[in-house]
Amino acid sequence: MRVISKKTLRMFWEDPKRPETTRTLLASWYKTVVAATWHHFAELRQTFNSADQVGNCVVFNVGHNRYRVIGRVLYADDEKPLPGVVYVLRVMDHEEYDENRWPDQCGCHDPPPGKATAKKKKAGRRRLNQPPQRRAKQHGE
Repeated sequence: MRVISKKTLRMFWEDPKRPETTRTLLASWYKTVVAATWHHFAELRQTFNSADQVGNCVVFNVGHNRYRVIGRVLYADDEKPLPGVVYVLRVMDHEEYDENRWPDQCGCHDPPPGKATAKKKKAGRRRLNQPPQRRAKQHGE
């Protein structure tokens, strides 16, 4: 899996208020994720059995529930040459997690960003390939 972005993890563990073990715990989580290939949530749970699905986010418990990594996971697909991706949305300690503001802040219950369908792309291309006077009539110019 790819992890985007390690910088979010690093910023959290470099905070001087955090114990020195924070870096070790999050770096271990990172290495485990990078080494994994998940095609669906059940495979992810085989690696992280305490992970939870919340809307379209996954909550990873790190360091025996000391920290939470909130991520959006795009699972690997054998039909595509690209590996899966974990987008790290937020890292927090147990206390901040319990405030329960993160689902809205991370957009966990919002629909995932969509892609234009092939039909829409073709229709858009067709319009652009029309002569300028024909396009102008369609748009009321």
